Amino acid sequence: MAKNMEIGFNTFDGHVRDHSMDCDGLVKKCGGVDFILCHFGLEKQTLDEQVARAEETVAGLKALGAPYVMNFETQNFVYDVNTTDGYDWASHEEGVHRLNVPARIIDAFKKGDLIAVMYDEFEHCIINRNLSVYLASKLKTDVPVFTPAYTDRMRVQGETLSSQIGEYVRQLKDRGAPAVAGEHVFPVLYHTFARNGIIPNYKSQKECYTNVQFAIAAGAALEYEMPLWTCVDLWFMNTFPGHSAEEMYYNLVFSYLMGVDRAYVEASNAFVKKENGEEKFNDYGENFAWFVSQYRGKDRGYNAQDYKPEIGIIRYDDTFWGQGTTPVVWRNELFGNPNVKPKKENKEWIKIFRLITHGETGRGGLAWDRIEPRSVLKKHRSFVSMNGAVVFDDRVPAEKLKTLKLCFLCGEYISDETLKGVKQMVHDNGMIAVTPKRFAPAALRHTVHSAYREVPDGKGAWIICENPEDPRLKKRIAPMLGNKDEMKFTFGDKTVRLVILPGGDSFMEI
Repeated sequence: MAKNMEIGFNTFDGHVRDHSMDCDGLVKKCGGVDFILCHFGLEKQTLDEQVARAEETVAGLKALGAPYVMNFETQNFVYDVNTTDGYDWASHEEGVHRLNVPARIIDAFKKGDLIAVMYDEFEHCIINRNLSVYLASKLKTDVPVFTPAYTDRMRVQGETLSSQIGEYVRQLKDRGAPAVAGEHVFPVLYHTFARNGIIPNYKSQKECYTNVQFAIAAGAALEYEMPLWTCVDLWFMNTFPGHSAEEMYYNLVFSYLMGVDRAYVEASNAFVKKENGEEKFNDYGENFAWFVSQYRGKDRGYNAQDYKPEIGIIRYDDTFWGQGTTPVVWRNELFGNPNVKPKKENKEWIKIFRLITHGETGRGGLAWDRIEPRSVLKKHRSFVSMNGAVVFDDRVPAEKLKTLKLCFLCGEYISDETLKGVKQMVHDNGMIAVTPKRFAPAALRHTVHSAYREVPDGKGAWIICENPEDPRLKKRIAPMLGNKDEMKFTFGDKTVRLVILPGGDSFMEI
């Protein structure tokens, strides 16, 4: 993978074909971009007409001089996306609603320099069972992306979904997709996607904490040796643009400093304003162009695969992010299966993130999407204090843990092989492992008779602790958490130190 970051922007097929200012004008203003992410709308046409429109869009993208990613999102909002001559874009015959890209469309896109096919907000559709379709139908069409397993067991459902996603990716690649990418609103399913060949692509800003999203997505990219992308998304809830031009700029700089392979802004129509009937670039467009002039092609010397995290969280990728019991909006379930309910074990990592961010993330969730007073009363911020954190899943191998100084075990399940690797890192590398009793080595469990105990083991130690909010734990690991209002990350032999400025949307590199 290349060491320098490729920079792009997000637009729509119609804007490409009509040479809108946010396409032609933006590329010219920036002196070129490295790629373009283009949304292809599923308009009511025959399949032949859609193929012809795809070919026209490709011709326009080729004229802009940059490779491209084709993005699909219409199916996330509309139930009936069949062509007028009967092609089913959403697999309704299986009792599900899932993007079904025909080979003819992919062939049309491949007449230019197609990088990947992207299923927009795929994880959102899975865990919320096509929520936008449900709302558009006035709560009448409640249809999953994949057929849920007939179970109330978390891991059975998780492994079923992983197999379904794997088969879906194979189908897209068999139809000609050179690669498949996701685009995550919620901080879940990165590892399940990466394991099955979907490029991790985290949304910056949006309703989450940017560096929390990075820690989770980077863990998936590291563990499964995948590229890492980011979408700097200007939406916040139902407001567009819901973030300032300055916040957008700093999120782009952050993505560069974090070794991200590709970064783009959603959406470029926010870059243009009309004054006296004339289109001009506003602060968003100017800041984006300034970022491109500073960072495009700049020699960085590392990427996300060179990340050396210091603090790790290991857990099963169970899709809990803080969805509460609010009806209609967020379902109190895992994987979009109403039979699989969150348990206290699924929520442990939320408390761990609050601990390692000096109390700056929420007690109940990792995003402003969570329906609670805090999400209304507390202003969104992009950045929180963090000292080189990463999240791995339940099957991470020992060699991926070598740089960790502190590691938390949590969730419902961790594989024996991973637990063996953690034990090795504690004994041989001096790692401190914090775990509930259920994940502690068998030889230690019978010696633990309290809610908190530390046991030396070779060069390191085990801290058996049932509550991540225990003040004894906080005091013990405080020296390992870094400084409040600071972010620190190491890539290869380079350490990036950032002081978070007031408001939490910008920073200063030191």
